[in-house]
Amino acid sequence: MDLDLKTLGIFVEVAERKSFVRAAEALGITQAGVSNAIKRLEAQVDTALLVRTTRSVNLTVDGEAFFHRCRQVLADLNDARLVLCRAGRQPTGTLRLSLPVSFGRNRVVPLLGEFQARYPQVDLAVSITDRYVNLVDEGMDVAIRFGPLEDSSLIARPLLQVRRRVVGTPGYFARYGVPESPDDLAQHNCLALTYHVTGRSRAWAFQAAGEPRAFQPRGSLTFNDGLALHTAALAGFGLGQIHDYHVKGEIDAGRLVPVLDTWEPAADVISIIYPQSRHLSPRVRAFVDFMVEALASERG
Repeated sequence: MDLDLKTLGIFVEVAERKSFVRAAEALGITQAGVSNAIKRLEAQVDTALLVRTTRSVNLTVDGEAFFHRCRQVLADLNDARLVLCRAGRQPTGTLRLSLPVSFGRNRVVPLLGEFQARYPQVDLAVSITDRYVNLVDEGMDVAIRFGPLEDSSLIARPLLQVRRRVVGTPGYFARYGVPESPDDLAQHNCLALTYHVTGRSRAWAFQAAGEPRAFQPRGSLTFNDGLALHTAALAGFGLGQIHDYHVKGEIDAGRLVPVLDTWEPAADVISIIYPQSRHLSPRVRAFVDFMVEALASERG
């Protein structure tokens, strides 16, 4: 049984995107062409690989096992091709990025012009979201994330360590006083940021004698968007615990004042992550190296 690599590529595209329509758009062929290729493949292997409904496309149990093997085979072949043509090759094609909302808008997007000036043949497709994104399932090449890496199929390169600062306006502190410890925050209007999935507010992190300590913020305003919380703190509505890259300009200008620095928690690590591969595509390698270089001065 000889399986056509193009047909396997179509199958992998459908399985990853869970849609004949989206796979056809990505491959630049007709939906009928995709459907016929899957029918031929299922006939060749004499097994149903996909379950189709009016709303979705899902893998069968056999299809799931076949999909993982096909994706690895195609990745290995692509790696082999890259080994042969890497010398002198300039990064080209579309690079798909997943960025967290606040850090993406504030720190990454302003750098993208310089990256494209350096690599003009690379197009960037940028997704801004605080939702956890599965890089492989959602077709992303690179992501930037906070905290430790939990998926062993990915590689992480640290970019920065960022501090969390409790801040308020001079006017707010003039009216309500300055907290001396996290216990004093119960007397203040603490602006809470809620998780998108659960709707619960995120605890504020502190550290005392090397031990972590959490405080659940309570106040008259909660937000599910970091920029909105930042705006509210800057307007003097209350206190917020915000990453320093987000408020550095306002702190330097005196529009926001940090407090409780002696209780500051351990820094959060921000990393750039990408799927494991023996041979990275030139555009992924170029972007990872660019980001590490661009933020090197901020790592001290």
